Amino acid sequence: MPDLANLGITASVPYFNSRAYVRRAVECLLAQTHRKLTVVVVCDGDPCPPWPELAHIRDPRLIRFTLARNYGPYFAHQVVLGASESPYFLVHDADDWSPPARVSTLLRALIEDGSDLAFSAWQQYRADSDGYLQPDSIRWRRRMPGEPAVAAPGGRELFLFDPLLDENFVNRASHHGVFRREALQRIGGYYAGFRMNYDTLLTNFLLMTGRISFIEEPLYQYVIRRDSLSHSPSTGARSSIRIMTRHQLAAMYREALEHYRAWMRGESSSVELNGRIRMLVGRFVTPELRQALQVETARLAAVLRARPAMIPT
Repeated sequence: MPDLANLGITASVPYFNSRAYVRRAVECLLAQTHRKLTVVVVCDGDPCPPWPELAHIRDPRLIRFTLARNYGPYFAHQVVLGASESPYFLVHDADDWSPPARVSTLLRALIEDGSDLAFSAWQQYRADSDGYLQPDSIRWRRRMPGEPAVAAPGGRELFLFDPLLDENFVNRASHHGVFRREALQRIGGYYAGFRMNYDTLLTNFLLMTGRISFIEEPLYQYVIRRDSLSHSPSTGARSSIRIMTRHQLAAMYREALEHYRAWMRGESSSVELNGRIRMLVGRFVTPELRQALQVETARLAAVLRARPAMIPT
């Protein structure tokens, strides 16, 4: 096994409307026991950037970067992925936090299992009437044999780790974890032209092309916010835009599933499967967005090249 301490990880932390939380998110990442970690906070066009909240941090592992306008979190992840060079990639929301050993635990699981993504269960929190965060439910557990994979009509999504693919387009793994960079590049990266829900399709793509590791201990601390992209009335689970997006993603999933099954039957190669998934990923990325990705990625790459060499502390 390689020396885990010397394996570089780049953490992508997209920021929009999370000013009350971003300091905690960044400080918890910089306090990880895995020290060879670059933390890139990307202000996603927010008119109230987070930089005053992070002004006290002098750690050279923290990179501050501002996008020209609001593109959504997956665009930000792709910019960080394209501009950085570390072999491992971490996704972390600006309003969540992690205990100190989370990254090293996930990285060890990924290396030992030879997987492409390692993630854990979450401890969820809700704000009480005084604004204090109170523990809520635990999200993510393994699907048990014979257990339904899909919620009953009108029921809440189950969030079961399930590596077995079938006709159902469901969330089988979380993208809040450590990725092997080459696995993301193999399936076309992190951006497919969507602002929401694409992580559900991305993790299904990873199950088609590789392996995912799951740790049952809740190492990720997730804040449920009514004004977030995932929970606000305008963009949450019952919103018209999210329902429309999910229909589009489900159609992409079913198309990819046919290619995956052809590969499983030996009718195509893994190279062909990966190529077809990359074509799907690029289908909804307009020329304008592709150009913006190139410009923003080049800008961030220049910032990363200009910083001093990182030495673990």
